[in-house]
Amino acid sequence: MNTLLLRQQFSLNCRKPFCLTFPYLQCGLGKRTNRIGEQPTLEVGKRELELLDMRRNVGELRAMTLFLAMRENTSASTTRKYKHWTHVPLAKSMSSNEAGKSVDDSEIKLPKEETESKMNKNCAKITSISEVRMSVPEVSKKRKEKMLARIKEKQGEYIILDPFSVEEEVKHKEYTKFPLKTQRDPLKFPVNERLAETKDSELEAVLEAAKRKAAEIKVLDPHSLTRKKHAKKSNEKLGALGSKPKVTSGPSGAKSYSTAAKSTGGATKPPPPPMELPPGTPPPQTKTKFGPLADADRIFTNLYGRHDWRLKEAMKRGDWYKTREIVEKGSAWIINEVKTSGLRGRGGAGFPSGLKWSFMNKPPDGRPKFLLVNADEGEPGTCKDREILRHDPHKLIEGCLIAGCAMGANTGFIYIRGEFFNEACNLQYAIVEAYKAGYLGKNACGSGYEFDLYVQRGAGAYVCGEETSLIESVEGKAGKPRNKPPFPADIGVFGCPSTVTNVETVAVAPAICRRGGKWFASFGRTRNSGTKLFNISGHVNTPCTFEEEMSMTTRELIERHAGGVIGGWENLLAIIPGGSSTPCITQKDAETSIHDYDGLMAVKSSLGTGAMIVMNKSTDIIKAIARLAAFYKHESCGQCTPCREGLHWVNLIMQRFVTGRAQVGEIDMLWELTKQIEGHTICALGDGAAWPPQGLIRHFRPVIEQRIKEREACDKAEAAAKAPINV
Repeated sequence: MNTLLLRQQFSLNCRKPFCLTFPYLQCGLGKRTNRIGEQPTLEVGKRELELLDMRRNVGELRAMTLFLAMRENTSASTTRKYKHWTHVPLAKSMSSNEAGKSVDDSEIKLPKEETESKMNKNCAKITSISEVRMSVPEVSKKRKEKMLARIKEKQGEYIILDPFSVEEEVKHKEYTKFPLKTQRDPLKFPVNERLAETKDSELEAVLEAAKRKAAEIKVLDPHSLTRKKHAKKSNEKLGALGSKPKVTSGPSGAKSYSTAAKSTGGATKPPPPPMELPPGTPPPQTKTKFGPLADADRIFTNLYGRHDWRLKEAMKRGDWYKTREIVEKGSAWIINEVKTSGLRGRGGAGFPSGLKWSFMNKPPDGRPKFLLVNADEGEPGTCKDREILRHDPHKLIEGCLIAGCAMGANTGFIYIRGEFFNEACNLQYAIVEAYKAGYLGKNACGSGYEFDLYVQRGAGAYVCGEETSLIESVEGKAGKPRNKPPFPADIGVFGCPSTVTNVETVAVAPAICRRGGKWFASFGRTRNSGTKLFNISGHVNTPCTFEEEMSMTTRELIERHAGGVIGGWENLLAIIPGGSSTPCITQKDAETSIHDYDGLMAVKSSLGTGAMIVMNKSTDIIKAIARLAAFYKHESCGQCTPCREGLHWVNLIMQRFVTGRAQVGEIDMLWELTKQIEGHTICALGDGAAWPPQGLIRHFRPVIEQRIKEREACDKAEAAAKAPINV
């Protein structure tokens, strides 16, 4: 029963005896009225009301003190003295009892046994009548003084866990050999002493002193390019003076550096030693012009298949050179070299490869670790990985061994697209050669490390290029993405730690370990390091796949390697810079854009896989993007509602844009629809499907509007021609 309801019922002036039928109601005498129909007197009911009010609203200490005071002195004035502690005033008189007599507050008496049995052990024990007649604040004050005196006595020997319960004391543990002393009052909330160190009037002076001190401190930049120059200049000055700095001890015992140039009145301090960068940190880039790449720096030396791809010829080109030494250096060294190189994933996401590989370095828990190489190259316009599989398979196999050693994986799977028949045959043949030569197996390259490599054929689904879909397909299930977390580094293929990485990313690992991470980081801008395989297709004179340094301009790549745009650069309409899933850019953006991760992001696009699709002004840009929308709608696995339903609507709207049978308002509708798909799906297929229409609307909205208006004009002219002529 609610306390408020009890108060209302007890405050009523009843004309007949009141009957309580609530079970398990605590009364003042300590017994329960658990039998229905029992009629306690109003005297018992009033004690129950006081007990509820005092225990719930006043607290245990105040209620017990009030009971003791009522036991010794039951006068109305004594009772009235404690009324200010309760929220609801006590009634002087209530309804009549069974005999019809009114009951006054002075007649309420609590049994001595009941009161003493209800005392809390944390309350101060009252031993004298004078203490009983004290008010509640006085009792609390005296109790507090006793507690502080007791704490002061036991301060060096005990820790008080509860300052309101002196009896609960715990001795120091044996390893604590110093007394715990404190000057704070344990009954107050702890304050931050640092706030009390400075007065309000001194704050400005303290802040000014801190600013002057900070200005005197020189922060060393680890990426400073002029540190060596300053050190060289200071050494030259010391050499010109004809003396080396001498170390002398001052009156305080501190050493000071001085030179022979005391006549100038100044003492020259030696230059600070250069700060060493932590292992795995890419060096600063000093180049300002990038490309073209020299033939001696190319990693893929048989990209066009001009040489034999088998083991004997591959070793002549540098493959499997000092691989044993690389493996014996261990996983930490390999990962640090990859981190130093600044290598980012070449599959499209651009995640730092060294960091991704380091996720696998966890304490062993009995589960095996797996390396999965993503050779399911299904992105329209991309054709770089198949060239490695077909013409340089041993470079990939050697990279699998080194990457597996870095991750602690003893087994690797190369998931290859089912349509790549020739590529899969060459790859399988190269793996057999590596096993026969002792480069794979129980004692790979004689290093004592065991590594096995297998080829897994896919069924041609575009969504299997996503890492969790690839894992599902390897396990023999339908290629559908998994929710993350858990991430593959924790629970991957067959429930074991796994890492999925791209073919090109793995294939460049041996060259990085042999030549050093700093050599690879010397190409391209910072955060965009290394060399990369690019594809150029579409309306160019010579479509090709080539290896080039990062951070070159888009126009230079097209004109140097692809022979320029058909019809000249002024005939260029748009470029899809990183595969079909990236937004297109216009001729103006391609003129000045830097072709790397950060440069293409600045023009609201992405590097992706590095595959450029060039379209000149003979292209129907609306129809080209509509074809991509139909492709992504077909390749959706259908798990996510935004992707399954949204891509269908995108396809329908794009088809209406092609024919012009749409409304201008549908352009904004399509933009909003793609924003609802982007970022709301399990995998990145929804994002890749939403970006091409967004690029179309961003750069070619007037073209869409013009086509819709032209169609409306044609429909009106056709309707007017068919209308009957009234004579």
